[in-house]
Amino acid sequence: MTIFISPIGSTTDHVKGWLADESRGVQILWLIHSKKGEKDFPKIAKKLKKDLQSAYPRLKIKLKTMDSAFEIDPTMDAISEIIHKEMDDGNALTSKEFTLNITGGTNAVAAATMISATWHNTKAHYVLKPQKGDPAGKKYVLDLPVKSRGIAKMKENQLSTLKIINDSNYHIENTPEGIEPETTEGSITRQNLLIEIDKSKEKKKTNKQTPKTIIRLEYIVKELEKAGLIEKIGFVEYYVYKDKNGRQKKLEKNTVVQKKNKKLSVEIKTKKGIEFIEWPLNIERNGKLSRYQITAAGRRTARDAYMFD
Repeated sequence: MTIFISPIGSTTDHVKGWLADESRGVQILWLIHSKKGEKDFPKIAKKLKKDLQSAYPRLKIKLKTMDSAFEIDPTMDAISEIIHKEMDDGNALTSKEFTLNITGGTNAVAAATMISATWHNTKAHYVLKPQKGDPAGKKYVLDLPVKSRGIAKMKENQLSTLKIINDSNYHIENTPEGIEPETTEGSITRQNLLIEIDKSKEKKKTNKQTPKTIIRLEYIVKELEKAGLIEKIGFVEYYVYKDKNGRQKKLEKNTVVQKKNKKLSVEIKTKKGIEFIEWPLNIERNGKLSRYQITAAGRRTARDAYMFD
């Protein structure tokens, strides 16, 4: 389950922009607003709820009133009450299933929301305001670095592993030559991470890692996951195709793409000659392999290490 929590003030565009980019998979949205004063904030919240309900009929929207928008504690109290309520409702939630939007409201509200994200170890987003001349496809929702409270000083091997993940780029390894691979920055497969760790320690490269190295890596990545600095992705992707007999096969590495009949085709070498399969190919997931993805907090930690070590 994914739950969004957003304080609002006089303006509410940041919530609409947030959902426009990030609504997929969200089940519940909490809107936190002030009591009625010079402006009727409850009325603003109810109107926003009505508008969003029309646009996202499956989204459950709830309202929460905070006592003051000019102090830190009222916003933190409201967020704490929401998180505890949702967790007490028997949904077996973890803190990472909550995302806080720090964009709306006063400076005090924004500060309190960011502190709450750290306090509860949730995710946090900031929504940029669209500007004239923005390029097409610009991402307006920023994933902010949230570091867990009470994390002990990182051990040298943990920081070294984090740096390797941060500096790595993941792409589908059997992407054919001639196709620009879609790259995920700050991500690496488990096997490649083992190789890079051995390289960093100037050990002799072998195809088979020693059990001691593997056990040490398992401990390190678990600690980094616990700290919210990396996430484990339980699969690795690869391209597949169907041959002339309809059998699905994994594409070999270093396969070449050619332009044939004004279309891109993958050149498959068979015993009977060359077979051309039209691009793009389907992508499958290998659940027996895994990779690691750095989080926003992990990127910030790695950056700090480079700047201040």
